[in-house]
Amino acid sequence: MNVVELPFYRNMFQTLIDNAPVGIYVIEDGAFSYVNTKYSHLFGYERQDFALGLISIEKIVHPDDFAIVQNNMKKRLLGDKEEAHYKIRSFHKNGSLIYTEMHTTAMEISGKIIVFGSVIDSTEQVLAQQQLQESKERYKSLFDNSPNAIFSFDDLGKFLCVNASSEQITGYSEDELLNMHFTPLIISEDIPQATKNFIDAKKGISSNSDLAITRKDGKKIHLNVIQFPMKVNGEIVGSYGVARDITQKIEYDQQMEQFAFYDPLTKLPNRKLFEDRLGQVINFSKEGRNHFAVLFIDLDRFKFINDSFGHQLGDEFLKLVSERLQLSLRKVDTLSRLGGDEFTILLPDISEEEVIRFAEHVNHMLTEPFQLEGHSVTISASIGIALGKGKENGAQELIRHADIAMYHSKKNKKNTYAIYSKEMDITTTYNLTIERDLKFAIPNKELELYYQPIVDLKNGQLKAMEALIRWHHPELGLIPPSDFIPIAEESGQIIKIGAWVLQTACSQWKQWEAAGIPPFKLAVNISTKQLQCDSFVDSVIHILVETGFQPTWLELEVTESILLDDVVVIKESLMRLKQLGISISIDDFGTGYTSLSYLRQYPFDKVKIDRSFIDDISRDMNGKRIASAIISLAHNLNMSVVAEGIEHDMEFQYLMEENCDEGQGYFFSRPLPPHLLQLFLHQQ
Repeated sequence: MNVVELPFYRNMFQTLIDNAPVGIYVIEDGAFSYVNTKYSHLFGYERQDFALGLISIEKIVHPDDFAIVQNNMKKRLLGDKEEAHYKIRSFHKNGSLIYTEMHTTAMEISGKIIVFGSVIDSTEQVLAQQQLQESKERYKSLFDNSPNAIFSFDDLGKFLCVNASSEQITGYSEDELLNMHFTPLIISEDIPQATKNFIDAKKGISSNSDLAITRKDGKKIHLNVIQFPMKVNGEIVGSYGVARDITQKIEYDQQMEQFAFYDPLTKLPNRKLFEDRLGQVINFSKEGRNHFAVLFIDLDRFKFINDSFGHQLGDEFLKLVSERLQLSLRKVDTLSRLGGDEFTILLPDISEEEVIRFAEHVNHMLTEPFQLEGHSVTISASIGIALGKGKENGAQELIRHADIAMYHSKKNKKNTYAIYSKEMDITTTYNLTIERDLKFAIPNKELELYYQPIVDLKNGQLKAMEALIRWHHPELGLIPPSDFIPIAEESGQIIKIGAWVLQTACSQWKQWEAAGIPPFKLAVNISTKQLQCDSFVDSVIHILVETGFQPTWLELEVTESILLDDVVVIKESLMRLKQLGISISIDDFGTGYTSLSYLRQYPFDKVKIDRSFIDDISRDMNGKRIASAIISLAHNLNMSVVAEGIEHDMEFQYLMEENCDEGQGYFFSRPLPPHLLQLFLHQQ
């Protein structure tokens, strides 16, 4: 650098220092000798104020930090030339506080120690840090002292942090929680909702829901949980949650709901709640959704139980019935007690076929004995069904329809069901038509017998044929026995019809015998009315003589229900038939009427297991155990056993393994008229 260039560089460096973006100062003998423009603007003074000594170091430095500056100056004056860095607070001319970062060093010039350095304004940074720290402290205070559980999960659902209330609410310590995933705390029913909340939070979606958890001590508590995403640098890395204990509120609400909407005896929904839920289903169905059904259940013979055991045990019995009914329900179904021995069931989203299967299951289930204070009590139920499509009827109307159907069921035959239809309004006319025309069914040759084989389960050989009546009405078509037999019994026409059945069946058997068919038992059903008739046994003898039929090949079937009526007369008739060499079997065994003592007292040769228990075998239900028990009991009493309604190979195999003697059902052959049985008989 030559002499000519020196002024240029001096001016350049002077300009650079004067206009530098940081404050620059020079101190000589403890006072400012130079400050640049940035330094003067930082403190709000003019540059000449510093140069003239009007502004002292002590004036602009916070008194609590002045000692830091003094110590640094002393080090410099003692020859410490190492650069120093420290932070102090200073005052602006207007009195506001300034946070600064000081960089100082020293240099000896002409034997004098000169201190110089730079100053950076860090006020915004410091204030931001202070606000952040205050925010952290406020959050920590809220976190530590909140009565609600506050927690956070990582991206996998494990606890990252928990407050003291989290420990109190869950019963787990902080260390235990920090090693846990959230799902073990949630009761199983609420896990799907809790998982959804967690996933939503990871997607940036907040949630608010009520969940139940299980504390460490096993106690169930209810929480209202708010969950929201945890973001770091704009990315979601987990979730936060706040949980409030609402157990007392839930229990109070449940108690109030119990009083308003539930039966105090059985704790089932009452009529009000049932109608409300039915109304909701109706509205839902009006939108074109699936159909639904209402079942009206009335217990048969409950008055007898109530009168026999007293009202207190009657109430206990109703509780047992309600508990058993609940075992068959889906989560969406509603069981209600309307009062007395009347129950209703709402079955949403169900087909007619499913409703029928359900009603049959309820009928069967209720016939199983109840244990009441050491007594074995049997009962049955009449069920009315109203199918809903949500188009016309309201809740009360549907319940009324189900009630009508129930009375229709009870009137025709107990322990069954009936589906409401408009035709029920003309049921009386229909029944009168049957009663009137039944008088002419025999002379007009409208009655016909079908026969269903009964085979030996061990070797498949034909053992018997059961005669089953059919009525071909000239206008109404084929009328099922279930329609006309009860009317025939009520009207007394069953006596003539029963005699016709026995006469026709014996004559047909003789025709088979004449055709060279090996002999087999002929099973004929008889009713209570026939057995109660004084001339019944004599009429049987007359038919046997007239047809030339040997009594040893005749088997008369009676149902369990006859044992409830005129026991002395019926027993006497059965004993006389037995003395003639006629076999007696008890049909539909196990459906709820028979006392085991009757099996010992009456002259039964054979027990026929009701088809409902056989159906249960393929469904692996209690039918297996009941069937096995009946077989064992009958064999111990020297009776043979016939299983009715065998339709599947599984049922056949099981019964054969259990040493059941005989069986009948569609698995072997459906009931057929005589001319269609020829092939079967010749094969035998």
